[in-house]
Amino acid sequence: MKFKKSGQIVLALAVSLGLGFGLTSCANDYTVAYLYVTGAQYNQIGAFKISDNTGNLSTVPGSPFGSSGTNPTRALVSATGRYLYVLNAGTPTLNDPKDDTPGNTTYQSDNITVFSVGGNGTLAYQQTYQSQGSGATRFALSQNGGFLYVLDKYSPAAGKDGAGYPLTGSTTPMAGMTCQDSSGVYHPTGDITVFSVDGNTGRLSLVTNSQLTDSQGKPYTYFPVGCGPIDFISTGAYVLTADTSDPVTGNKFTVYAYSASGSTGQLTVTQNAEFVTGAQSISTIGASASKSFIYILDPLQNYIWSYTVGANGLLAPVTNGSPTLNAKTVAGNPIALTTDSKSGFLYVANAGPSSGVGQANSDITGYTIAGNGVLSPTAPPTFPTGSSPQCIIEDPSNQFVFTADHDSSTVTGKVLQPGSGNLTDMRRKTTFPTVGNPTWCVADSHTD
Repeated sequence: MKFKKSGQIVLALAVSLGLGFGLTSCANDYTVAYLYVTGAQYNQIGAFKISDNTGNLSTVPGSPFGSSGTNPTRALVSATGRYLYVLNAGTPTLNDPKDDTPGNTTYQSDNITVFSVGGNGTLAYQQTYQSQGSGATRFALSQNGGFLYVLDKYSPAAGKDGAGYPLTGSTTPMAGMTCQDSSGVYHPTGDITVFSVDGNTGRLSLVTNSQLTDSQGKPYTYFPVGCGPIDFISTGAYVLTADTSDPVTGNKFTVYAYSASGSTGQLTVTQNAEFVTGAQSISTIGASASKSFIYILDPLQNYIWSYTVGANGLLAPVTNGSPTLNAKTVAGNPIALTTDSKSGFLYVANAGPSSGVGQANSDITGYTIAGNGVLSPTAPPTFPTGSSPQCIIEDPSNQFVFTADHDSSTVTGKVLQPGSGNLTDMRRKTTFPTVGNPTWCVADSHTD
């Protein structure tokens, strides 16, 4: 077959353009960030490279990595991006043999583990640290990255051998146990353990409480919080802690505000009384990227409660916009949230009553955030995920949204459309297998 000269020119141009696009695509595709996923099934950390062109994930060499503890529930990245911190919640055990008081609860293999992030996203174990209390459930970095806060279910309370086991089984009040649950059992308050963070080495150093001392005049090694801490968030100036109830006032699902010193790490109560949210349950307290708005997810009512932060950390409901019924989801059970980097869109991961891979019944609901904080559903309002997402994040390049899905042991990736807030499927692939029973996910933009 022969082509006329004009046809040959067109064909050559088409081939040239095609090759050019292909070469450009390959040349410009690089790892924009690393994604880390904690998994409870085998106490592992899954590590992935995120493609800049497609958002698709590829496994980091050596992944998965051991979490160096049991039941890893949270992970976060240092301000420098050079260290990964993993919170291993441990395994609760009743009636520890070291303490013969009935009902004592101890946690085995619970710690905070520090890993350095090496070339290609590989993780190398550095050191482990112990929170001062027991039953650690959450941790967070201060806004400047200089301090690490750990939320403990129980503050230290001396057992019969003075070993510091939290006595959670007593039916009579004892020293250090001022909280009583609905069954009449007394236990200690919760606490926040504060560590300073060495930006160069990633190492942690305990910050003692300069405001409270024990009977021997020694400073507390922790900062007491409410009787039933659920979750907390650092806004920079404040640490806001969500709590189930106050046994003294009888108020339920409250928020305590603490002023957070950016130089010393000290936490100071700013209000005479807790803030009553009106929620009937709380799974998460979170914030917009700008920290202008605080959100509380209420799974029981399927509500999103929206607030602004005023003087001394006092919350104020968004006028005519709180609570917002999370009505568009077919799944319900809102469990995690994030906003885009410009705080223009809110995304809520709804775990639903999922029962395995074949019955996901889980989704993401999307909302636009007005200047006054009022939420309005995106169009479309929902986006599918894997089964029972436990976390939702925007990647550091602000192009993609990921969830880690507990029941299906997958990561679901979406492309974020910045104009509309729509989440669309990635090219090539949207679902990626990961470690067993994911519990959390975090992204690291440090890739050199």
